[in-house]
Amino acid sequence: MLTYAPIALAGLLLAGLIVWSVMARRRSSHDTTRALEALGFSPCPDRKEWLEQTVARLEDDSDVRYEVRHPKWLAGESPVYYYERHADTDEDSSAEEQVLCAVKRPSAEGLVLIVKPTSLSPGLAARMLGALATSPWDSQPDGLRRLDLPPDLRETNLLGALGPPGASFYDLVDSPTLSVVQGLGDAGAMFVRFRDAWCSIARGSAQMPFRVDEIVARIRSLK
Repeated sequence: MLTYAPIALAGLLLAGLIVWSVMARRRSSHDTTRALEALGFSPCPDRKEWLEQTVARLEDDSDVRYEVRHPKWLAGESPVYYYERHADTDEDSSAEEQVLCAVKRPSAEGLVLIVKPTSLSPGLAARMLGALATSPWDSQPDGLRRLDLPPDLRETNLLGALGPPGASFYDLVDSPTLSVVQGLGDAGAMFVRFRDAWCSIARGSAQMPFRVDEIVARIRSLK
């Protein structure tokens, strides 16, 4: 009987972690719904097809089929959208919460910035996370490659960047936009994707709250 005790304990711990994770996601979803309602977001099912086209253009991965679910928007001169982005391939599927907005940049080329929260100090762990996030995975945009970060950004909340091969970093993004992006990690974001006039901000860890109210407040400073 004692022989099975460690196995039983491991099973209980695993079950506990699964339950905790599910409850955490439910709490996070509830908090997000309340934040969206407080900000004035409303459903926009008529924008679903356009959002799917925009997401596909932003992420630029020909091997992936994109679906947008539960789209909502904050109407105005420059609307802000919130939705769940589902990406499906023949082998796998994934989902992300995203916020989409229009942003002025010095370039219309594709750019992906990976950010961290301030609580994750610069160091080995941050460098490893940045290297992993910018590795040539199948899910990376087709035409983008890892960019070398300028020396002045290597001890900041910016973990890494993907852009057109040979591109100069500061030709793709200006300092005011970069300043806002570096604060998005503290609001639960990790991937910030740019292309043409659009920017999508995607959630990082499911265990870290995706604070839509903070994200909207930050991006409004770019209008």
